[in-house]
Amino acid sequence: MNDNPTTSANPLTVGLDELASYLEGSTLLVLAYADTFESKYARPALDKISRYLQGQPLTTTWITTTLTLFAVMSIIPVLSFIGLSVFALCSSVCVALTFGFAVVVALEIMFATVLLLVLGGLLFFSFACTTFCAMAYLTFRLGQHLQTQGRFGIAGWAEETRQHFTSVSVKPEDNDDSDGSGVLIAHEANDQVKPENSSPSPSCSLIVPSGST
Repeated sequence: MNDNPTTSANPLTVGLDELASYLEGSTLLVLAYADTFESKYARPALDKISRYLQGQPLTTTWITTTLTLFAVMSIIPVLSFIGLSVFALCSSVCVALTFGFAVVVALEIMFATVLLLVLGGLLFFSFACTTFCAMAYLTFRLGQHLQTQGRFGIAGWAEETRQHFTSVSVKPEDNDDSDGSGVLIAHEANDQVKPENSSPSPSCSLIVPSGST
């Protein structure tokens, strides 16, 4: 058991004294810095503001302060509005371009389909008209054959129709044989005439001129 409490309490007292002295020194240092800040910065600024407020009407000061606070506080909303507006504009342009491209593609497909349908209809109409005209012509020719040759004209009409569909044309008969025979006959006649002209007649050879003897 400790019989000397004063001895055991001395270190605690010494520590408390040191802490108190440290806090006192820190307080004095803070007060010194506060006095320096007040004397050099805060009080001159307050004096300047006071002189400015005393020289200006209260309404002007109130309006200026309000506008200043409004300008400072409205920076973030204004920037947000500008950013959102640019984003909305770019998004709208992209959506419009995409939608426009899709509409153009759809219209082109529709126009191409209509064009193909029209061309198909024109092709069918042309084929039908051509077939009708061909049948009308063949019917007309059949009537002509029947009118000129009677029932035997059907065979001629069938042959003519076959020639139309097979592209076989009837060539007229050549007259080379007749022309050649005529040429040969002319040559033979000329050959027969030449010996007769070259041989002297007996009557001419027997005639003697009277003054030759």
